[in-house]
Amino acid sequence: MTPIRTVAIVGAGTMGRRIAFDCVRIGVRTRLYDAAPGVAEGAVQWVRSTMDQWRQEGRLTPSVAERAVALLQASKDLGECAQDADLAFESVPENVALKRSVFAELDRALPPNALLASNTSAIPASRLASATSRPERVINVNFGHLGHRKVEVMGHAGTAPETIAATSAFLRELGMVPIVVRGESVGYATNRVWRAVKKEVLKLLDRGLVSAEDIDRGWMLDWGVDVGPCGLMDHIGLDVVRDIELIYYDESGDENDRPPAFLDGMIAAGKLGTKSGEGFYRYPNPSYEQPGFLD
Repeated sequence: MTPIRTVAIVGAGTMGRRIAFDCVRIGVRTRLYDAAPGVAEGAVQWVRSTMDQWRQEGRLTPSVAERAVALLQASKDLGECAQDADLAFESVPENVALKRSVFAELDRALPPNALLASNTSAIPASRLASATSRPERVINVNFGHLGHRKVEVMGHAGTAPETIAATSAFLRELGMVPIVVRGESVGYATNRVWRAVKKEVLKLLDRGLVSAEDIDRGWMLDWGVDVGPCGLMDHIGLDVVRDIELIYYDESGDENDRPPAFLDGMIAAGKLGTKSGEGFYRYPNPSYEQPGFLD
């Protein structure tokens, strides 16, 4: 496999820019493209400001931060973004038709030997690979939030073992820990465990049995962590959470898997989580970060 030295990222929202940050941090030239005007440029600014924050905190040396910023650019179109890339990440909304369209366009624009990865949270690569002429080079790669080292890696029946090996090796270069799923599973492996928690939390909230704050308070006390399930869903984006839950529902057809209606109401009201300033909590400075929350 060709060494991965240039990365293309299509979809420059929360996850696209997060992936870009780690790519340039280790010295990989990275381009970002987003169909929405100004989003890719905004993502570049976010990476620069986050890089500067890490430098001030002593997590990066000034020379590493300066080099990293120089390696990132916003592209005016997908073709420019994908040209001569060794690996492309798709990070667009959880919609199979949209992802297949992006995969087909990337397939035409990328060099023949390039790998094509989807950062989807739940959609198996087999539903996307047939949109390309390189199904053996198509793979699922699901990142967590910035600073979280776990990345789930999952091929489909036609993914070449070399693709899984090359992708896992690149993730280790990024400082990530690849968790390889042996076979296809909607929602990967550890994501399915998180999904079981998330589904139960949403049901409890829908029934009015507990508040979001108390669910998170209990979780944080039980597990000794800094954020609970509702805070995590805010970080993911409640619209994204709803779309992921719909994938599970479409897969099973079981009404028990349908996301609760109150989630649609929050989304319609613009309460999407951290990206809109309000979800289960208000941002910045949500209550779960304040002294006394666990008392």
